[in-house]
Amino acid sequence: MQFSWWYVLIAVLPLPNLWSIWHIWSHEFASFQQKVGWLCFVVFVPVLAGLIYIFYGKRFALQKIKRAA
Repeated sequence: MQFSWWYVLIAVLPLPNLWSIWHIWSHEFASFQQKVGWLCFVVFVPVLAGLIYIFYGKRFALQKIKRAA
C-alpha cells in the first residue's frame, strides 16, 4: 500500500476541534449559555469552528475548573 498524504490530512483535521472541545469543557465562562454556545458551534461546524475558537474564542474562557481527584 502506498503512503498518501490524505491519511495525514484526515488524521490532523479533527485535532483543533478535539482540543477546542476539551478546552471549553475544562474552563469556566462568564455564563453557561456562552459555554454551551461555543460547544455547539465547535461540534456542529467541524474544522472551521475549531480554528475560530483557538484564535478568537479562548479569550472568553475565564479560568480552569478545579476538579477533585
